[in-house]
Amino acid sequence: MKVSGDYDRILVDNFKEELEWLEDEFDLLFKHKKNYSKDDIALGNLIIEKVIDNISSNDSEELINLLTITLNRIEQTYSEFF
Repeated sequence: MKVSGDYDRILVDNFKEELEWLEDEFDLLFKHKKNYSKDDIALGNLIIEKVIDNISSNDSEELINLLTITLNRIEQTYSEFF
C-alpha cells in the first residue's frame, strides 16, 4: 500500500510540474507578441492538447481540477488560443 501511495504522490507532483511548465512555456513563447500567427496558434494548441491528453489519461479528479485552473489562468492572458 505504501508503494502505491508514494507512486500516486510522485505522479501528482510530476503533473503539477508539467502544469507549471505549461504556463512558463506560454509565457516564454508568446508573452512578448502582440499578434499571433496561425503557426503560433497551432503550436499553442498542440502544446495544450498534449498536456490535456497526458493528464486526463490519469483519471485523477485532483489533476483534472489543477488542469482546469491552469488552463483558466492561461486563457485570461492568451485568450486567442481558446
